[in-house]
Amino acid sequence: MSYRDARRAAARANKALILDGEASLKSIQKAVEELRSITIIVSAMDLEQHDLSALTADCDDDLKLIYYAPQLSLWHRQHSILHEFSHLLLGHEHTAAGITIGEFSRSFPTEPRKLLARKGFTDDAEQTAEILADLLADRISSNGRQSPDEPGGLQEAFG
Repeated sequence: MSYRDARRAAARANKALILDGEASLKSIQKAVEELRSITIIVSAMDLEQHDLSALTADCDDDLKLIYYAPQLSLWHRQHSILHEFSHLLLGHEHTAAGITIGEFSRSFPTEPRKLLARKGFTDDAEQTAEILADLLADRISSNGRQSPDEPGGLQEAFG
């Protein structure tokens, strides 16, 4: 897939995401849940690994767990969560290869079918999800409601 094709796919997905009210992480999460008929739980990772910013645990057809690294800046956490929302919006959990992260997988409330995490930066799914995350971040920033230390309501949504 070319960059142009990835950009078009991301733009289509962004347009399909209808939000109730202003764009925020919470409203985007709700819209993805409704559009895909899934439940998404977002929480901080209990992990001392600094090279993993976020991952999604695909637990079953309707439960997805997104974990983010709490030591990241608010802006980086927002982008990482939006990137994971983008994968779910684009249906990438159906085509992504699962990975294992050792003992960490035992900390999930239910056994995940697979863990989805970035393995590279150049494949089509990663490129499209990255573009879509940027488009979603643009929607949040266009609200004009955020302060420099609180991107898109991250603090109020996920603590």
